Amino acid sequence: MVEDPRSKTKQWLDNNLRNNQLTKDDDVTEVSFIVCYAGADYPLSRVFQTKGVDLLFLVDVPVSTPLLGHDRVPYGYQEKCPVETACIDKTEITGTNLMWKANAELRYVAETFPLGSQRSFDEERVNTYDVGTTKVYSQKLVLNYLRGTT
Repeated sequence: MVEDPRSKTKQWLDNNLRNNQLTKDDDVTEVSFIVCYAGADYPLSRVFQTKGVDLLFLVDVPVSTPLLGHDRVPYGYQEKCPVETACIDKTEITGTNLMWKANAELRYVAETFPLGSQRSFDEERVNTYDVGTTKVYSQKLVLNYLRGTT
């Protein structure tokens, strides 16, 4: 059975993100968020506007580098998995503020729950862009971890 390589990262985030840290501008009211796979075949603006979601954590496909043993057979893989946060301005939500809260929460999860694959974030890149008349505030963090061959 083949497993999507993004599934373990999605599960790790689903299990460890704290809802009470992802709030509207009042720092009390929790926002609606989902962790999903990047690369949907529909526009992000649709998720924000018609689904009522305030924040997305988008898990992308990791880039894998084999770790070779003395016999040149892989014993594991060094993986770099982009995780992007995306949000927009809404009533009582300033997109840039929510983006920074989301990124702080990603760092919290990596620092508090690193074991299993010794996960940590290596890179951060702000990537704000326009989707029609909507500005999406986004930052991509690259999750770094090791995994075995199974």
